[in-house]
Amino acid sequence: MKKTLIYYSIFYILLLVLQRGAGILTKIVLANSLTPFDYGVITLVALSLPSMFQFITNAFFYQMLSHSQEGNKYFGFTIWCSIIISILISLLLALFNKEFFDYLNLPSDQRFLFYITIVISLCFTSIIIDFQGLFAGLKHYSMPAIIMTLPSIVRLFAVGLIVYLGMNSFGLVILIFALSNIIPLMYIFCSQEHRKFFSELKTIHIPPRHMVAFGVTLLLIGSLSTTGQLIIRLVISHMLGVTWQGYYDVSMTLAALSVFALGTMNYVCIPEATNPDKNVIHQQGGLIDVTRALFAVMILVLLLLFFYAETFVKILFSDDYLAGSKYVFILSIGYVFLFVQSYLAYLNLSNATTQKDYVKLSAIPFITLPLFYFVTEFLISYFQNLGFDNGFIGAYVSYTLLLGIVLVLTILLSKDLAPLYMLTNKIERLIISALIVFMILIVFNPSPIIGIIFIIVMFSTLAIGLGYVNKLIIIDFINRKQADE
Repeated sequence: MKKTLIYYSIFYILLLVLQRGAGILTKIVLANSLTPFDYGVITLVALSLPSMFQFITNAFFYQMLSHSQEGNKYFGFTIWCSIIISILISLLLALFNKEFFDYLNLPSDQRFLFYITIVISLCFTSIIIDFQGLFAGLKHYSMPAIIMTLPSIVRLFAVGLIVYLGMNSFGLVILIFALSNIIPLMYIFCSQEHRKFFSELKTIHIPPRHMVAFGVTLLLIGSLSTTGQLIIRLVISHMLGVTWQGYYDVSMTLAALSVFALGTMNYVCIPEATNPDKNVIHQQGGLIDVTRALFAVMILVLLLLFFYAETFVKILFSDDYLAGSKYVFILSIGYVFLFVQSYLAYLNLSNATTQKDYVKLSAIPFITLPLFYFVTEFLISYFQNLGFDNGFIGAYVSYTLLLGIVLVLTILLSKDLAPLYMLTNKIERLIISALIVFMILIVFNPSPIIGIIFIIVMFSTLAIGLGYVNKLIIIDFINRKQADE
Protein backbone atom coordinates (compact mmCIF):
# COMPACT_ATOMS: atom_id res chain seq x y z
CA MET A 1 0.00 0.00 0.00
CA LYS A 2 1.25 3.47 -0.85
CA LYS A 3 2.85 5.30 2.07
CA THR A 4 1.25 8.61 3.10
CA LEU A 5 2.95 11.80 4.18
CA ILE A 6 1.96 11.15 7.79
CA TYR A 7 3.68 7.74 7.49
CA TYR A 8 6.93 9.29 6.24
CA SER A 9 6.65 12.09 8.81
CA ILE A 10 6.40 9.61 11.65
CA PHE A 11 9.19 7.52 10.13
CA TYR A 12 11.35 10.63 9.92
CA ILE A 13 10.53 11.60 13.50
CA LEU A 14 11.43 8.11 14.73
CA LEU A 15 14.81 8.26 12.99
CA LEU A 16 15.28 11.82 14.22
CA VAL A 17 14.55 10.58 17.74
CA LEU A 18 17.10 7.81 17.17
CA GLN A 19 19.66 10.31 15.90
CA ARG A 20 19.09 12.83 18.67
CA GLY A 21 18.83 10.07 21.25
CA ALA A 22 22.16 8.63 20.17
CA GLY A 23 23.64 12.14 20.19
CA ILE A 24 22.31 12.81 23.67
CA LEU A 25 23.61 9.47 24.96
CA THR A 26 27.01 10.23 23.45
CA LYS A 27 27.05 13.61 25.17
CA ILE A 28 26.02 11.97 28.45
CA VAL A 29 28.96 9.58 28.19
CA LEU A 30 31.29 12.48 27.42
CA ALA A 31 29.89 14.71 30.15
CA ASN A 32 30.45 12.00 32.73
CA SER A 33 33.95 11.09 31.56
CA LEU A 34 35.39 14.51 30.63
CA THR A 35 35.60 17.88 32.32
CA PRO A 36 33.07 20.59 31.35
CA PHE A 37 35.93 22.40 29.60
CA ASP A 38 36.88 19.40 27.42
CA TYR A 39 33.19 18.75 26.73
CA GLY A 40 32.80 22.36 25.58
CA VAL A 41 35.85 22.10 23.31
CA ILE A 42 34.63 18.91 21.62
CA THR A 43 31.11 20.20 20.95
CA LEU A 44 32.52 23.47 19.60
CA VAL A 45 35.28 22.05 17.38
CA ALA A 46 33.71 18.79 16.21
CA LEU A 47 30.10 19.95 15.84
CA SER A 48 29.53 23.71 15.87
CA LEU A 49 32.43 24.97 13.76
CA PRO A 50 32.05 22.42 10.92
CA SER A 51 28.32 23.21 10.89
CA MET A 52 29.08 26.91 10.62
CA PHE A 53 31.43 26.44 7.66
CA GLN A 54 29.02 23.96 6.07
CA PHE A 55 26.58 26.82 5.47
CA ILE A 56 29.17 28.21 3.08
CA THR A 57 30.17 24.95 1.39
CA ASN A 58 26.58 23.90 0.73
CA ALA A 59 25.31 27.42 0.13
CA PHE A 60 21.80 27.11 -1.33
CA PHE A 61 22.44 23.66 -2.81
CA TYR A 62 20.32 21.49 -0.48
CA GLN A 63 17.40 23.88 -0.84
CA MET A 64 17.62 23.91 -4.62
CA LEU A 65 17.93 20.12 -4.83
CA SER A 66 14.86 19.67 -2.62
CA HIS A 67 12.64 21.25 -5.32
CA SER A 68 10.54 18.28 -6.43
CA GLN A 69 10.21 19.31 -10.09
CA GLU A 70 13.66 20.58 -11.11
CA GLY A 71 16.16 20.11 -8.29
CA ASN A 72 17.78 16.78 -9.27
CA LYS A 73 19.08 18.25 -12.57
CA TYR A 74 21.76 20.20 -10.71
CA PHE A 75 23.22 17.50 -8.46
CA GLY A 76 26.58 17.30 -10.27
CA PHE A 77 26.95 21.07 -10.14
CA THR A 78 26.27 21.22 -6.39
CA ILE A 79 28.65 18.38 -5.48
CA TRP A 80 31.61 19.87 -7.33
CA CYS A 81 30.93 23.34 -5.95
CA SER A 82 30.77 21.96 -2.40
CA ILE A 83 34.11 20.18 -2.85
CA ILE A 84 35.85 23.25 -4.27
CA ILE A 85 34.51 25.58 -1.56
CA SER A 86 35.54 23.07 1.14
CA ILE A 87 39.10 23.09 -0.19
CA LEU A 88 39.20 26.90 -0.21
CA ILE A 89 37.93 27.14 3.37
CA SER A 90 40.48 24.53 4.48
CA LEU A 91 43.29 26.60 2.95
CA LEU A 92 42.09 29.82 4.59
CA LEU A 93 41.77 28.11 7.95
CA ALA A 94 45.29 26.74 7.61
CA LEU A 95 46.62 30.27 7.04
CA PHE A 96 44.70 31.94 9.88
CA ASN A 97 44.18 29.13 12.39
CA LYS A 98 46.15 30.89 15.16
CA GLU A 99 44.00 34.02 15.10
CA PHE A 100 40.80 32.00 14.75
CA PHE A 101 41.43 29.57 17.60
CA ASP A 102 42.80 32.31 19.89
CA TYR A 103 39.58 34.30 19.43
CA LEU A 104 37.59 31.29 20.63
CA ASN A 105 39.87 30.76 23.67
CA LEU A 106 40.86 27.28 22.48
CA PRO A 107 44.13 25.65 23.71
CA SER A 108 47.03 26.62 21.48
CA ASP A 109 48.90 23.30 21.85
CA GLN A 110 46.19 21.33 19.99
CA ARG A 111 45.58 23.57 17.00
CA PHE A 112 46.59 20.92 14.44
CA LEU A 113 44.15 18.39 15.95
CA PHE A 114 41.38 20.99 15.85
CA TYR A 115 42.21 21.85 12.25
CA ILE A 116 42.16 18.22 11.09
CA THR A 117 38.87 17.60 12.89
CA ILE A 118 37.17 20.58 11.26
CA VAL A 119 38.46 19.82 7.75
CA ILE A 120 37.49 16.12 7.79
CA SER A 121 34.04 16.88 9.20
CA LEU A 122 33.46 19.74 6.78
CA CYS A 123 34.43 17.91 3.58
CA PHE A 124 32.34 14.79 4.12
CA THR A 125 29.37 16.55 5.70
CA SER A 126 29.16 18.94 2.74
CA ILE A 127 28.88 16.08 0.26
CA ILE A 128 26.31 14.23 2.37
CA ILE A 129 24.10 17.33 2.67
CA ASP A 130 23.91 17.52 -1.13
CA PHE A 131 22.86 13.86 -1.26
CA GLN A 132 20.17 14.56 1.34
CA GLY A 133 18.81 17.40 -0.77
CA LEU A 134 18.75 15.16 -3.85
CA PHE A 135 16.83 12.39 -2.08
CA ALA A 136 14.39 14.87 -0.52
CA GLY A 137 13.60 16.42 -3.90
CA LEU A 138 13.04 12.98 -5.40
CA LYS A 139 10.73 12.22 -2.43
CA HIS A 140 12.88 9.26 -1.37
CA TYR A 141 11.99 10.37 2.14
CA SER A 142 13.44 7.38 3.97
CA MET A 143 16.97 7.74 2.57
CA PRO A 144 17.83 11.24 3.91
CA ALA A 145 16.56 10.17 7.33
CA ILE A 146 18.76 7.07 7.33
CA ILE A 147 21.98 8.78 6.28
CA MET A 148 21.26 11.59 8.77
CA THR A 149 21.11 9.05 11.60
CA LEU A 150 24.18 6.93 10.82
CA PRO A 151 26.95 9.25 12.17
CA SER A 152 25.21 9.62 15.54
CA ILE A 153 24.84 5.86 15.93
CA VAL A 154 28.49 5.26 15.04
CA ARG A 155 29.66 7.95 17.49
CA LEU A 156 27.61 6.46 20.31
CA PHE A 157 29.02 2.96 19.89
CA ALA A 158 32.59 4.14 19.27
CA VAL A 159 32.70 6.59 22.19
CA GLY A 160 30.96 4.09 24.48
CA LEU A 161 33.47 1.41 23.53
CA ILE A 162 36.60 3.48 24.14
CA VAL A 163 35.24 4.75 27.47
CA TYR A 164 34.42 1.16 28.49
CA LEU A 165 37.94 0.07 27.53
CA GLY A 166 39.47 3.02 29.39
CA MET A 167 40.90 4.53 26.19
CA ASN A 168 38.93 7.79 26.40
CA SER A 169 41.66 10.20 25.37
CA PHE A 170 40.56 13.64 24.27
CA GLY A 171 42.24 13.34 20.85
CA LEU A 172 40.71 9.95 20.08
CA VAL A 173 37.20 11.12 20.99
CA ILE A 174 37.35 14.23 18.83
CA LEU A 175 38.65 12.25 15.83
CA ILE A 176 35.78 9.78 16.20
CA PHE A 177 33.36 12.70 15.84
CA ALA A 178 35.11 13.73 12.63
CA LEU A 179 35.54 10.30 11.01
CA SER A 180 31.94 9.24 11.71
CA ASN A 181 30.85 11.63 8.94
CA ILE A 182 32.36 9.27 6.35
CA ILE A 183 29.86 6.47 7.17
CA PRO A 184 26.81 7.87 5.27
CA LEU A 185 28.84 8.23 2.08
CA MET A 186 30.02 4.62 2.41
CA TYR A 187 26.40 3.52 2.94
CA ILE A 188 25.23 5.26 -0.24
CA PHE A 189 28.12 3.80 -2.24
CA CYS A 190 27.36 0.28 -1.00
CA SER A 191 23.66 0.61 -1.85
CA GLN A 192 23.04 -0.84 -5.31
CA GLU A 193 19.87 1.25 -5.67
CA HIS A 194 21.49 4.58 -4.82
CA ARG A 195 25.06 4.07 -6.08
CA LYS A 196 23.90 5.13 -9.55
CA PHE A 197 23.67 8.76 -8.42
CA PHE A 198 27.46 8.98 -8.33
CA SER A 199 27.37 8.84 -12.12
CA GLU A 200 25.52 12.17 -12.06
CA LEU A 201 28.84 13.81 -11.15
CA LYS A 202 29.85 13.54 -14.79
CA THR A 203 27.06 15.91 -15.81
CA ILE A 204 27.09 19.55 -14.77
CA HIS A 205 24.08 21.76 -15.43
CA ILE A 206 24.28 25.40 -14.39
CA PRO A 207 21.04 26.29 -12.54
CA PRO A 208 18.92 29.07 -14.08
CA ARG A 209 18.28 32.35 -12.30
CA HIS A 210 14.89 31.42 -10.84
CA MET A 211 16.30 28.23 -9.25
CA VAL A 212 19.21 30.17 -7.76
CA ALA A 213 16.75 32.73 -6.35
CA PHE A 214 14.61 29.91 -4.94
CA GLY A 215 17.59 28.18 -3.34
CA VAL A 216 19.19 31.32 -1.90
CA THR A 217 15.93 32.56 -0.41
CA LEU A 218 15.17 29.18 1.12
CA LEU A 219 18.73 29.00 2.48
CA LEU A 220 18.43 32.37 4.19
CA ILE A 221 15.08 31.42 5.71
CA GLY A 222 15.98 27.87 6.69
CA SER A 223 19.45 28.54 8.08
CA LEU A 224 18.62 31.64 10.12
CA SER A 225 18.04 29.77 13.38
CA THR A 226 20.99 27.39 13.12
CA THR A 227 23.40 30.09 12.00
CA GLY A 228 22.09 32.40 14.71
CA GLN A 229 22.70 29.68 17.31
CA LEU A 230 26.26 29.20 16.06
CA ILE A 231 26.92 32.94 16.26
CA ILE A 232 25.53 33.01 19.80
CA ARG A 233 27.81 30.14 20.78
CA LEU A 234 30.83 32.00 19.41
CA VAL A 235 29.86 35.10 21.40
CA ILE A 236 29.43 33.02 24.58
CA SER A 237 32.79 31.33 24.06
CA HIS A 238 34.46 34.71 23.52
CA MET A 239 32.74 36.63 26.36
CA LEU A 240 32.16 33.94 29.00
CA GLY A 241 34.53 31.10 28.05
CA VAL A 242 34.37 27.66 26.44
CA THR A 243 32.81 26.08 29.54
CA TRP A 244 29.73 28.30 29.27
CA GLN A 245 29.49 27.42 25.60
CA GLY A 246 29.29 23.83 26.83
CA TYR A 247 26.40 24.74 29.13
CA TYR A 248 24.64 26.37 26.20
CA ASP A 249 25.17 23.18 24.21
CA VAL A 250 23.37 21.29 26.98
CA SER A 251 20.46 23.73 26.64
CA MET A 252 20.37 23.17 22.89
CA THR A 253 20.43 19.42 23.46
CA LEU A 254 17.29 19.68 25.61
CA ALA A 255 15.63 22.16 23.27
CA ALA A 256 16.30 19.68 20.46
CA LEU A 257 13.11 17.95 21.61
CA SER A 258 11.41 20.72 19.65
CA VAL A 259 13.54 19.91 16.61
CA PHE A 260 11.74 16.59 16.18
CA ALA A 261 8.65 18.53 15.11
CA LEU A 262 10.39 21.54 13.56
CA GLY A 263 12.85 19.44 11.58
CA THR A 264 10.12 17.19 10.22
CA MET A 265 8.08 20.17 9.05
CA ASN A 266 11.15 21.66 7.34
CA TYR A 267 11.95 18.30 5.80
CA VAL A 268 8.60 17.66 4.07
CA CYS A 269 7.35 21.20 3.49
CA ILE A 270 9.23 22.22 0.33
CA PRO A 271 8.95 18.89 -1.57
CA GLU A 272 5.22 18.78 -0.83
CA ALA A 273 4.53 22.47 -1.46
CA THR A 274 6.37 22.44 -4.83
CA ASN A 275 4.25 19.49 -6.03
CA PRO A 276 2.48 20.42 -9.30
CA ASP A 277 -0.84 19.35 -7.75
CA LYS A 278 -1.46 22.09 -5.16
CA ASN A 279 -4.55 20.33 -3.80
CA VAL A 280 -2.40 17.59 -2.25
CA ILE A 281 -1.43 19.68 0.76
CA HIS A 282 -5.10 20.16 1.70
CA GLN A 283 -6.03 16.48 1.57
CA GLN A 284 -6.53 14.44 4.72
CA GLY A 285 -3.11 13.46 5.98
CA GLY A 286 -1.52 16.09 3.74
CA LEU A 287 0.85 18.89 4.66
CA ILE A 288 -1.75 20.99 6.51
CA ASP A 289 -2.85 18.16 8.82
CA VAL A 290 0.72 17.07 9.44
CA THR A 291 1.89 20.60 10.21
CA ARG A 292 -0.89 21.18 12.76
CA ALA A 293 -0.01 17.93 14.53
CA LEU A 294 3.68 18.89 14.59
CA PHE A 295 2.85 22.34 15.95
CA ALA A 296 0.97 20.68 18.83
CA VAL A 297 4.15 18.72 19.55
CA MET A 298 6.05 22.03 19.79
CA ILE A 299 3.70 23.22 22.55
CA LEU A 300 3.99 19.86 24.30
CA VAL A 301 7.78 20.20 24.40
CA LEU A 302 7.50 23.75 25.71
CA LEU A 303 5.45 22.48 28.65
CA LEU A 304 7.94 19.69 29.37
CA LEU A 305 10.93 22.03 29.37
CA PHE A 306 9.20 24.72 31.42
CA PHE A 307 8.53 22.32 34.27
CA TYR A 308 11.24 19.66 34.06
CA ALA A 309 14.36 20.98 32.28
CA GLU A 310 16.38 20.71 35.50
CA THR A 311 15.26 17.11 35.97
CA PHE A 312 16.33 16.22 32.43
CA VAL A 313 19.79 17.72 32.96
CA LYS A 314 20.31 15.92 36.27
CA ILE A 315 19.32 12.58 34.76
CA LEU A 316 21.05 12.94 31.40
CA PHE A 317 24.17 14.87 32.38
CA SER A 318 24.92 15.71 36.02
CA ASP A 319 24.54 18.50 38.58
CA ASP A 320 27.68 20.07 37.08
CA TYR A 321 25.65 21.07 34.01
CA LEU A 322 22.59 22.56 35.76
CA ALA A 323 23.48 26.00 34.38
CA GLY A 324 22.31 24.63 31.03
CA SER A 325 18.78 24.01 32.32
CA LYS A 326 17.97 27.35 33.91
CA TYR A 327 16.82 29.23 30.82
CA VAL A 328 16.20 26.45 28.30
CA PHE A 329 12.45 27.06 28.16
CA ILE A 330 13.24 30.46 26.62
CA LEU A 331 14.87 28.64 23.69
CA SER A 332 11.75 26.50 23.34
CA ILE A 333 9.59 29.63 23.00
CA GLY A 334 11.94 30.75 20.23
CA TYR A 335 11.45 27.44 18.45
CA VAL A 336 7.67 27.95 18.53
CA PHE A 337 8.15 31.34 16.82
CA LEU A 338 10.49 29.71 14.33
CA PHE A 339 8.03 26.95 13.46
CA VAL A 340 5.27 29.39 12.52
CA GLN A 341 7.66 31.68 10.64
CA SER A 342 9.29 28.86 8.66
CA TYR A 343 5.98 27.29 7.67
CA LEU A 344 4.53 30.60 6.46
CA ALA A 345 7.72 31.56 4.60
CA TYR A 346 8.15 28.15 2.94
CA LEU A 347 4.65 28.06 1.51
CA ASN A 348 4.93 31.63 0.26
CA LEU A 349 8.29 30.82 -1.30
CA SER A 350 6.91 27.71 -2.99
CA ASN A 351 4.31 29.88 -4.73
CA ALA A 352 6.62 32.83 -5.49
CA THR A 353 6.49 33.99 -9.10
CA THR A 354 8.36 37.32 -9.21
CA GLN A 355 11.78 38.58 -8.17
CA LYS A 356 10.06 40.87 -5.67
CA ASP A 357 8.56 37.86 -3.88
CA TYR A 358 12.02 36.32 -3.41
CA VAL A 359 13.61 39.59 -2.31
CA LYS A 360 10.98 40.31 0.36
CA LEU A 361 11.33 36.87 1.93
CA SER A 362 15.13 36.78 1.80
CA ALA A 363 15.60 40.33 3.10
CA ILE A 364 14.27 39.43 6.57
CA PRO A 365 16.91 36.82 7.53
CA PHE A 366 19.63 38.69 5.62
CA ILE A 367 19.08 41.80 7.72
CA THR A 368 18.46 39.93 10.97
CA LEU A 369 21.41 37.52 10.94
CA PRO A 370 24.16 40.02 11.98
CA LEU A 371 21.96 41.06 14.93
CA PHE A 372 22.53 37.66 16.55
CA TYR A 373 26.09 38.79 17.25
CA PHE A 374 25.46 42.37 18.33
CA VAL A 375 22.22 41.80 20.27
CA THR A 376 23.69 38.78 22.09
CA GLU A 377 26.82 40.72 23.03
CA PHE A 378 24.71 43.66 24.19
CA LEU A 379 22.25 41.57 26.22
CA ILE A 380 24.96 39.53 27.96
CA SER A 381 26.60 42.80 29.09
CA TYR A 382 23.18 44.30 29.91
CA PHE A 383 22.15 41.44 32.18
CA GLN A 384 25.60 41.42 33.76
CA ASN A 385 25.09 45.06 34.74
CA LEU A 386 21.64 44.22 36.12
CA GLY A 387 23.20 41.57 38.36
CA PHE A 388 21.89 38.46 36.56
CA ASP A 389 25.00 36.44 37.41
CA ASN A 390 27.39 36.64 34.45
CA GLY A 391 24.68 37.64 31.97
CA PHE A 392 24.28 34.12 30.52
CA ILE A 393 20.51 34.67 30.21
CA GLY A 394 21.23 37.32 27.57
CA ALA A 395 22.10 34.65 25.02
CA TYR A 396 18.70 33.00 25.44
CA VAL A 397 16.73 36.23 25.39
CA SER A 398 18.62 37.35 22.27
CA TYR A 399 17.71 34.19 20.36
CA THR A 400 14.00 34.23 21.20
CA LEU A 401 13.63 38.00 20.82
CA LEU A 402 15.13 38.00 17.34
CA LEU A 403 13.03 35.05 16.19
CA GLY A 404 9.93 36.84 17.47
CA ILE A 405 10.87 39.89 15.40
CA VAL A 406 11.49 37.70 12.35
CA LEU A 407 8.04 36.11 12.74
CA VAL A 408 6.32 39.51 12.89
CA LEU A 409 8.22 40.75 9.83
CA THR A 410 7.39 37.58 7.90
CA ILE A 411 3.69 37.99 8.64
CA LEU A 412 3.78 41.63 7.56
CA LEU A 413 5.65 40.95 4.30
CA SER A 414 4.03 37.66 3.24
CA LYS A 415 1.91 37.84 0.12
CA ASP A 416 -0.32 34.93 1.18
CA LEU A 417 -1.42 34.54 4.81
CA ALA A 418 -3.66 31.54 4.09
CA PRO A 419 -1.05 29.10 5.53
CA LEU A 420 -1.09 31.07 8.80
CA TYR A 421 -4.88 30.97 8.94
CA MET A 422 -4.84 27.22 8.34
CA LEU A 423 -2.27 26.69 11.12
CA THR A 424 -4.13 28.87 13.62
CA ASN A 425 -7.63 27.59 12.85
CA LYS A 426 -9.09 26.39 16.19
CA ILE A 427 -5.87 27.56 17.89
CA GLU A 428 -7.90 28.48 20.97
CA ARG A 429 -8.46 24.74 21.51
CA LEU A 430 -4.73 24.14 21.56
CA ILE A 431 -4.26 27.05 23.97
CA ILE A 432 -7.00 25.69 26.25
CA SER A 433 -5.32 22.27 26.20
CA ALA A 434 -2.01 23.81 27.26
CA LEU A 435 -3.60 25.99 29.95
CA ILE A 436 -5.47 23.08 31.51
CA VAL A 437 -2.27 21.04 31.77
CA PHE A 438 -0.30 24.06 33.01
CA MET A 439 -2.77 24.91 35.79
CA ILE A 440 -3.04 21.31 37.01
CA LEU A 441 0.74 21.05 37.29
CA ILE A 442 0.98 24.39 39.10
CA VAL A 443 -1.70 23.36 41.63
CA PHE A 444 -0.65 19.77 42.30
CA ASN A 445 3.10 19.94 41.57
CA PRO A 446 3.54 16.18 40.97
CA SER A 447 6.86 14.36 41.01
CA PRO A 448 8.85 14.61 37.76
CA ILE A 449 8.03 11.10 36.53
CA ILE A 450 4.30 11.51 37.10
CA GLY A 451 4.37 15.06 35.77
CA ILE A 452 6.15 14.15 32.54
CA ILE A 453 3.77 11.27 31.84
CA PHE A 454 0.81 13.48 32.72
CA ILE A 455 1.88 16.24 30.30
CA ILE A 456 2.36 13.83 27.40
CA VAL A 457 -0.87 11.88 27.92
CA MET A 458 -3.17 14.72 29.01
CA PHE A 459 -2.04 17.32 26.50
CA SER A 460 -2.10 14.87 23.58
CA THR A 461 -5.59 13.69 24.56
CA LEU A 462 -6.90 17.26 24.83
CA ALA A 463 -5.29 18.46 21.59
CA ILE A 464 -6.87 15.57 19.67
CA GLY A 465 -10.12 15.44 21.63
CA LEU A 466 -10.83 19.17 21.34
CA GLY A 467 -10.22 19.01 17.61
CA TYR A 468 -7.03 20.99 16.96
CA VAL A 469 -5.24 17.86 15.73
CA ASN A 470 -7.22 15.86 13.16
CA LYS A 471 -7.77 12.47 14.79
CA LEU A 472 -8.54 10.93 11.39
CA ILE A 473 -4.87 11.13 10.35
CA ILE A 474 -3.93 9.04 13.38
CA ILE A 475 -6.65 6.50 12.57
CA ASP A 476 -5.58 6.48 8.92
CA PHE A 477 -1.96 5.87 9.88
CA ILE A 478 -2.89 2.96 12.16
CA ASN A 479 -5.11 1.38 9.50
CA ARG A 480 -2.43 1.68 6.82
CA LYS A 481 0.17 0.28 9.19
CA GLN A 482 -2.01 -2.75 9.84
CA ALA A 483 -2.66 -3.16 6.12
CA ASP A 484 1.08 -3.16 5.40
CA GLU A 485 1.59 -5.88 7.98
